[in-house]
Amino acid sequence: MSIPLLLLILLLQIVYAQEVCSKEEALSRFKEVLTKYYLWKDRVDGVEWGSLDEAITYLRKKGDRWTAITKLEEDRLWYSKAKMLGVGIRWDDDGQIRRVFRGSPAEKSGLKEGDIIISVNGVEDKELWSQTIRSVPVGNIINMVVKRGENTINFRIIKGEFTVPPIEDVRVILLDHKRIGYIAMTNFTNPAIEDFKKTLEFLNSQKVDALLLDLRNNGGGLISVAKAIADMLIRGEGVMFYLESRSGGPSIYEFKSGEPLFKKPILVFVNRWTASAAELLTVLLRTYAKAVVAGELTVGKYVGSNMYQLDSCGNVLRLVTFEMKLPNGRSITDDMGILPDCVIKANGDDGLSMALDCLMQKVFQEPSVAQP
Repeated sequence: MSIPLLLLILLLQIVYAQEVCSKEEALSRFKEVLTKYYLWKDRVDGVEWGSLDEAITYLRKKGDRWTAITKLEEDRLWYSKAKMLGVGIRWDDDGQIRRVFRGSPAEKSGLKEGDIIISVNGVEDKELWSQTIRSVPVGNIINMVVKRGENTINFRIIKGEFTVPPIEDVRVILLDHKRIGYIAMTNFTNPAIEDFKKTLEFLNSQKVDALLLDLRNNGGGLISVAKAIADMLIRGEGVMFYLESRSGGPSIYEFKSGEPLFKKPILVFVNRWTASAAELLTVLLRTYAKAVVAGELTVGKYVGSNMYQLDSCGNVLRLVTFEMKLPNGRSITDDMGILPDCVIKANGDDGLSMALDCLMQKVFQEPSVAQP
């Protein structure tokens, strides 16, 4: 094949791809899906937008914090395998790196927990760091400047795949004469089901007296996963909860018959980043298992989303389509979030100690005395 002919074929492929993935067609598909499925359709009736970015900006102004445009392959990777594409770190409000995920691009580059991020690709605004990382194609370099002690260090990190384990920490904590099982759960992806079951089996073998389920910084995930975990901890009869959408009838989730895998008292530890499926599980445990809730007001995401493909280039619309409700018709929470029984704003070990103290006082009616 001659070089000019090859170039012509490549050019035609590029033109064809541009036509298939035209912004106009994606915007038209966006409007079509909103009209059919959007939970808050009344907020957008009669409104026209010139681009997808303009449409999402409008939804944000109308109070929709959740609808977004994402990549199909990235969503599949996340929900099915708990894997993400990025650098593999978690930072706090001060920009300090609190977690470097094992095997991640960040770990391979030398970033460490305790490093303080100064900028990401030249961007110093912390609110824009996640967006900046997402905008970089996989395999490309992300420049990150951090402060480590008295030194300022430049890192060149190749964006890639890493795993976020659903169960981040498991241990048995001794409090005076009580044995408290501790589970830190970070997400509700499919691997969480088997991981949680194995963890419960371990804690039961340790004969713990109670469970402290730490859902701080858990942004949620799949409703089906939250339900599967709820089934391990609570039993009942009839409807456990349901999803109410604008189109079609409600989706009913009933109790599972039989005995729960864990029968001891439960405390759920939440914070202002606990959202969606994590809030659903918290409310279900409080409602049906009389769980104590400690921490801060949660996000207040009482709605959920479905995904709709926008084009053949892998762009999908993650659209708010349903509201999570209890059998009495009340939403699992509201925009203010879940109000804890024990308000705790401290982080780290201090926060955990206060949560344990709440557990001892609310469940066992006695002060806690931690043992090493």
